[in-house]
Amino acid sequence: MEGQPKSRYGTMAEGRVKDNQSESSSSLRLILVGRSGCGKSATGNSILCQPKFESRMSAQAVTRTCQEGTVTWNGRNILVVDTPSIFEEKAQNQEMYKDIGDCYLLLAPGPHVLLLVTQLGRFTAQDMVAVRRVKEVFGAGAMRHMVVLFTHKEDLGDESLKEYVANTDNLSLKTLVHECGGRYCGFNNRATGEEQREQLAELMDVVENLEEELEGASYSNGLFFHAQEHKRNRGSTSGKEYKRYLVQMEDQVEKQKRDLKEVESHGLSKALRRVKKWIWSHIGLSAFIAICILIYLAVLINWGITRSH
Repeated sequence: MEGQPKSRYGTMAEGRVKDNQSESSSSLRLILVGRSGCGKSATGNSILCQPKFESRMSAQAVTRTCQEGTVTWNGRNILVVDTPSIFEEKAQNQEMYKDIGDCYLLLAPGPHVLLLVTQLGRFTAQDMVAVRRVKEVFGAGAMRHMVVLFTHKEDLGDESLKEYVANTDNLSLKTLVHECGGRYCGFNNRATGEEQREQLAELMDVVENLEEELEGASYSNGLFFHAQEHKRNRGSTSGKEYKRYLVQMEDQVEKQKRDLKEVESHGLSKALRRVKKWIWSHIGLSAFIAICILIYLAVLINWGITRSH
């Protein structure tokens, strides 16, 4: 396309990226979540068709604060929010709570979709920690709005992403995809031109199907209400009102952490009760199996004694 500045992210006409401050009335709000170094910023740049977020190969966090970018796609204004390291196990300090508070302010009245970014073939314990942190930061209900986004799609070779997900022996990944309602897609963040537009279209298909399922509702909780009120009152990111907002935010996040532990504890108790119920309902079979095991052990011991003589 003549006259359009080009980059690895495509032409400006293809993405029509806007750098102006986005309003909460954006027709679609997306947030990138996941562990540090998983490719959130590069994925955000691919969605925006513009190098808006700083991105480089690093196992450490590159993004230091919550950042936003907007793009118009098929007539829709899309807000993309990139996040710093607020989904790490050790990210428990006042600066982290400020980052979370700022993230809520950017997304208010709430995100339509949370994109959990993870590298293809490298879903680790750190990723599971990040998933848990998402539940702590936004509440367990956020999982209804989550889509798993695999980076390094180019590493699939001849295998499709659907085949990869179906055939993976990573039980944690299978559990996550199931918890997300089977919603996932893949990105090659080095893609340009038509390939880049095609993968964005695939993502938007998943997003729009989720929107239809949820009747267009964005995810919200009490904190997004407080964030919306703070913005409506033209609150700044300093001063007494902002400090009061951050206190509300910290209290709510801590409550969500306690609620999550309670739900997990309740789930474990239910599982133990099911096991006990099965044992009691099959007491005869259990006793028979125990006797067989004892007989087998006795035979082995006797055989060992006989051989020693």
